[in-house]
Amino acid sequence: MKHAEAVEAAVADTRVGTMPAHAPLIELCRTLAAQMDAAGAEPSTRLTAAYLSALKDLRRALLELPAERPRGKLAELRAMRPVPPPKSKRPA
Repeated sequence: MKHAEAVEAAVADTRVGTMPAHAPLIELCRTLAAQMDAAGAEPSTRLTAAYLSALKDLRRALLELPAERPRGKLAELRAMRPVPPPKSKRPA
């Protein structure tokens, strides 16, 4: 997988692409990924460092996203009540 494809997959897999606050970071990651692809097997040390730094920032942005809320009333009720541990089949 190319760097540009990997960045697009990471953005598409989450809601981070819909948040305007992260638009500059996403664009930077796309630009650096395209430069990494164009550099081939020997990208410069400076480009590699900038790309890795941007990816770390993107990862942090992904981790800061709020958890997705359950959809529908039944899903909300299930989310409120924790699942009990399985019962042992052997008598105590």
